[in-house]
Amino acid sequence: MRQQGNSFPALCVILAALAGCSGNHPAQPYVARVGSAELTEEELAAGADSIARARGRSMAFINQWVVSELLYQEAERRGLADTDELRRQLEATRKQLAIEALLDREVYNAASDSIPEEEIGAAFRKNAAAFTLREDVVRLSYALFADRDAANQFRAALLKGSSWDEALAPVGRDSARGQTLRAVARNQFFTQAMLFPEELWKLARTLPKEEVSYPVKTTAGYYILRVHAIRHAGEAPEYEFARREVRDRLMIDRRRARYEQLVSDLRSRHKVEVNLGVVDTAGGGAD
Repeated sequence: MRQQGNSFPALCVILAALAGCSGNHPAQPYVARVGSAELTEEELAAGADSIARARGRSMAFINQWVVSELLYQEAERRGLADTDELRRQLEATRKQLAIEALLDREVYNAASDSIPEEEIGAAFRKNAAAFTLREDVVRLSYALFADRDAANQFRAALLKGSSWDEALAPVGRDSARGQTLRAVARNQFFTQAMLFPEELWKLARTLPKEEVSYPVKTTAGYYILRVHAIRHAGEAPEYEFARREVRDRLMIDRRRARYEQLVSDLRSRHKVEVNLGVVDTAGGGAD
């Protein structure tokens, strides 16, 4: 069952006849009782998540269970817990839960194996046009400093030929200056919505490739930027930017194939009949 937490008592009401959520537990200590129905410590632990088991949330969970039991027992007293319609609904719910368990085992979990990197790369190269960018994307590095002097020293080191990490190393070794380094991004992808404040995006769009910016003063401190690449809306993205989407699509295709194969295998093992004459009669005939 995928969803638990605070929905557990309500589910017990719906599936009481199937799951046995309510009933007598004479050998176990209980945390709540309504008539002969008991909520045990074990059921509380199974039904409440780690947050709900905190003291206040546990009481909320118990109260919800009590209300559900009161309503269920009243429905049972009025004969509403044993009707043909309810049995049909319970049977439909049982079937759906069983189907979900089967698909989890045979389709979703079975298809969760890691996809080889070469397969992801090949799919990207074959269908690069399918991943056309809907907005501009910039790949850049930045360092954020609390004061301008540290930012200028870092920039000077870069201009002298030091790598990004080499230029940052002295800042890390100097405990006093180290306090001025507030954030670092290395060779990461950004869209306009991901890069803020706004002046950083404006600079990233105009800064020549691999050029080191002057310190950019913001409310957070002083930024030094270096743009490695920029792709515009309508262009194909870099592989690393599209990799996750490519992998997700391959996973969907793999699951779809497993599902279709499962249904095909089941059809070959079972005799399936459809009486169209009955269907036409029940539906008033075809148009």
